[in-house]
Amino acid sequence: MASPARAVSARAAIPYIYRFIITTLEPLFAVNGAMLSFFWPATYLHTMTRHSQTFSAPTTFLYTELGGAWLYFAFVEAVVLRMFDDLGLWRVLCMGMILSDLAYCHSCAQAVGGWGAWVVLSDWTVEDWFVFWGTAPFLLVRVLIVLGVGIRQNGGAVKRE
Repeated sequence: MASPARAVSARAAIPYIYRFIITTLEPLFAVNGAMLSFFWPATYLHTMTRHSQTFSAPTTFLYTELGGAWLYFAFVEAVVLRMFDDLGLWRVLCMGMILSDLAYCHSCAQAVGGWGAWVVLSDWTVEDWFVFWGTAPFLLVRVLIVLGVGIRQNGGAVKRE
């Protein structure tokens, strides 16, 4: 009979700062984004589009969808990643989140007229900087976790039951 698989402890392998950013800071940002999209969708739209688009009430369902996605992120990060001390699970979930991050980053560029407009930093508004700094550090930490950068290779093993 094969011996039970051994999971590498995420707590032992992932630096505290990475875990703090992913399981504490980002869920707060995600809940904030959800509340903004649920209760103030026009403000969200203006923030993302440099005030170039007008909010239309019939599109409210899209903001509800977006808020739901952010609540899912917050739940996975604040609850699931704390419940399961498994580096492999962390990496798989971070890979999925990176897919969402890539779509979100592309949507940020679309919101201001495309990548050509987005890369002109001199045109950035305070909101653009907030969106960037409210996204980039979290995305970076996920990429570092997936790539194994800063991950302790001799992290303790935890027996799976």
